[in-house]
Amino acid sequence: MKLNFRQSLSFRCITLACMALACVAPGLAQGRGGRGGSGRGGRGGGPAGPALIGGRFKAYPAEAVTAGTTAYNTKCGYCHGDRAKGGNAGPDLIASDVSLHDEDGVGLGEYLNSAAHTKVVKNDLDKETIYNIAAYIHSRIIYSATTRGETSPEAVLKAGDAKAGEAYFNGAGGCNKCHSVTGNLKGIGSKYDAVALQDKIVNPRGGGGRGRGRGGFGAEAPPDPNAITATVTLPGGKTVTGIPLRLTDFDVTLRLPDGSTQTWTRENGIPKVERHDPLQAHVDIMTKLTDKQMHDVTAYLATIK
Repeated sequence: MKLNFRQSLSFRCITLACMALACVAPGLAQGRGGRGGSGRGGRGGGPAGPALIGGRFKAYPAEAVTAGTTAYNTKCGYCHGDRAKGGNAGPDLIASDVSLHDEDGVGLGEYLNSAAHTKVVKNDLDKETIYNIAAYIHSRIIYSATTRGETSPEAVLKAGDAKAGEAYFNGAGGCNKCHSVTGNLKGIGSKYDAVALQDKIVNPRGGGGRGRGRGGFGAEAPPDPNAITATVTLPGGKTVTGIPLRLTDFDVTLRLPDGSTQTWTRENGIPKVERHDPLQAHVDIMTKLTDKQMHDVTAYLATIK
């Protein structure tokens, strides 16, 4: 069945891209070294260089994407399929962790030359070709992540099998380790429609909306139980916990419970910093959750009235 709603691929691309950016310190989130928006190192900037779309995705030069399309179809298409969505022997590159964390073909090139890839196939590709292939793959990621279509709850539900979703929820998915349909998920199928449920599975922080009820206004928002926090352990053993605003090898800044901020310089990992994400299980599962499993779990949760 070909789906016309907000496709699962779109969900995962956006989610993984946001998660990747969320893990980068704010001061470093604009790119490595000088590559940023000025193109590849040494290639020069200007209109021909990659540009950020919405501060998130890079748009590569049209000539690079065109050359990359030909190179991809010649060198990669047999294994990874038409439009990089998976094929005879290779996985989907659009939702691949390697692709989503790649920058200007650097990460892609490293993976192509790694033991994991060379034991399957060896490609003698120069840097220019790898860059162009990366430009093509990134263009497909942008297309998949920004394309929108029908979002009817009925279309979402038709794509899933509730019984299979229940089996995954209580089995391989391990969802029941944190969630209970008689506890924190009680009545969730009555609170949200299928589109919102699917959003919440793949993007639990941003997913939501489209609830069946109406919320109140004017009340102060309670503390977010799913907020990412960090704990700084000082040399004397004292610990301080807050919301991480900046975390690098050189310094760390936290927003404390009273609203103030505090910064510590770091050297050789001191002070020690531990990052805590209550939704880490959702982050981890996104690299292995299949489209079918996501649709099935959505259909199952919709039955929890």
